[in-house]
Amino acid sequence: GSICVNCGKLKADISPIQILPTKFVTSVIPKIVWAVVWAHCKTKMVCEPDDPKEEGTDPDNEELKKGHGGCGHTQPQIRKEGLKLFVQYKKTKDDDD
Repeated sequence: GSICVNCGKLKADISPIQILPTKFVTSVIPKIVWAVVWAHCKTKMVCEPDDPKEEGTDPDNEELKKGHGGCGHTQPQIRKEGLKLFVQYKKTKDDDD
């Protein structure tokens, strides 16, 4: 999927994807646009968090960059069998099991 299981936001920032003007995105071909978004997000295994703010910068003078707002949560593998969904997290180096 392309949605984070923890925060419910898209797993990746899609602002770099500039494929069509907004009027086409909302009216003419939304299926194509969502296919591009899905293809961009499907390989992401971590919900992309915002870049940390640099210390020592003046918040009034810096450009306001709207961030993605992701949580940084690791994403599981999701399998579907019939109407059931199975979630499986990969083991990390920190796991003692």
